Amino acid sequence: MTKYTLNTGNPHTHFLQIEASFNCEGKSTMILKLPAWRPGRYEIANFAKNIKDLVMFNEKGEKVHFAKRKKDEWFVEVNNSNKLVVKYLYYSNILNAGSTFLDEYQLYVNPVNCFIYEEFQENTPCELKLNIPKDYKVAITLPEIEKNTFKATSFHEIVDSPFIASNSLKYESYTSNNIVFNIYFQGVVKPNWEKIVEDFKKFTDYQFQKMGGFPFDQYSFYFQINTNSAYHGVEHLKSTVIQLGPSYDVFGKLYTELLGVSSHELYHAWNVKTIRPVEMFPYDYSEENYTRLGYVTEGVTTYMGDRTLYESGVFDEKQYQKELGNYITRHFHNDGRKHYSVADASFDTWLDGYEQGVPGRKTSIYVEGCMIAYICDMRIRKETQNQKSLHDVMKKLYELSQANVGYSDEIYKELLELVGECSFDDIFEKLVFGKEDYTPFLENALAFENWKLVQKSSPNTEHHYGIKGGNTAQGFEVKQVLEASSAYLSKLVENDLIIAINGINIKNDFHNWLSFFKDENIVLSVLRNQKIKEIPLLSTNEIQFFKYELETI
Repeated sequence: MTKYTLNTGNPHTHFLQIEASFNCEGKSTMILKLPAWRPGRYEIANFAKNIKDLVMFNEKGEKVHFAKRKKDEWFVEVNNSNKLVVKYLYYSNILNAGSTFLDEYQLYVNPVNCFIYEEFQENTPCELKLNIPKDYKVAITLPEIEKNTFKATSFHEIVDSPFIASNSLKYESYTSNNIVFNIYFQGVVKPNWEKIVEDFKKFTDYQFQKMGGFPFDQYSFYFQINTNSAYHGVEHLKSTVIQLGPSYDVFGKLYTELLGVSSHELYHAWNVKTIRPVEMFPYDYSEENYTRLGYVTEGVTTYMGDRTLYESGVFDEKQYQKELGNYITRHFHNDGRKHYSVADASFDTWLDGYEQGVPGRKTSIYVEGCMIAYICDMRIRKETQNQKSLHDVMKKLYELSQANVGYSDEIYKELLELVGECSFDDIFEKLVFGKEDYTPFLENALAFENWKLVQKSSPNTEHHYGIKGGNTAQGFEVKQVLEASSAYLSKLVENDLIIAINGINIKNDFHNWLSFFKDENIVLSVLRNQKIKEIPLLSTNEIQFFKYELETI
């Protein structure tokens, strides 16, 4: 058994004290590793950069020789000792839905960030002991064997079991199909328990019904509430961590986002935590787990998160149309859809999936995958006279996962065609692996629900010219230029700083001056590479950042 002991020490320093002990009886050498990434975020994370003062010794307290052979891997000479003890500090100063964080108010740990493990021993049982303040309560899904000591069946389980320990946790629960669902809030927040329990139970019951069961014996929602703006969610085996803020808007303007991300993350309990691409069955924490199935793992989940809110009655038709319209808008506002397929973008999440990247290079597995899921779902419903849907496909994938096997593109397509009783060749050829226009597919899908896609002029004048950006103290910074738009043809580029328009200095009012001069010749003064350029801005054309909305026919 591998044992982990955590001490909060001096929490204001953000250094978490970690001790890990390994059984090494009969071994002369061992290889220890730290995960290089975390499930739910498909990019290399380099957690090892947060480790400080790493030491190793045997059961007698004698130091053993070890050497780093990779950035997050160590070769250890245990020389037939019975036990190897590893001690280190882990710098825990970032608070988000996938991080580890320590301060005077809480201990929040995602073990995948900071737990060293022995190579090829991921199935070894683990124990976790917390040395924390006496008034702290612990929100965790692992079973407690004694006060603040917990057990896990394997490293796979413990590494995917985040927890929060503090004296300020707010808690409520509800039951769905005899399974307890826990809700924890940490931070400055005033939960509306009656509303959240009512809504959560609706979408939980509905997802449970559509999937025909639940993969776990319990489930927890952990909310980290920020006083500043925040939005992030991460799925885990029996839980999800969701970060939202600012506090005063969580049960106001942000409540729709709270529902959306919560439904999305719960759906992940089936899709990706249980139903996994063959390349991720099991997870290999030491290197990239490449797959082209991001349009299913994240795309279908994005679609089903909002769809189940709609079908369960949490969202009305107008709200759901708004949410789906937002994804359609994001699709058409991204030139990457013309240059990179969603399958290739899935493969490349490890390269640049979570940053803006170079202009127009890539597409989004969340956005494009959501669109493809909607198109597939409506085709199934149409071909089966509403007797079947994408829910049935995912249920079959869930049943397949019970045999502890992963799925492939071919299997997913076969199940779509089996349930839909029709071909999906065109969708896979043109949308999944191709870069064709989604418009005719979307229009056909929407027509089945008696909806139509409406293209409207944006209320932001700069969008008419194909410009997106934001005000800074120095001027208006260009963040995106739409291909073939007026701005693009005028040779404006990303990162240009517009400091004046027709000789007038910009002071947080670019939008207003652009509107003022829209019927006249416009010359922009642009700061680029420390040089000022005068750029005549061409008149608007048909290529713009339009706003897309859904309307009922």
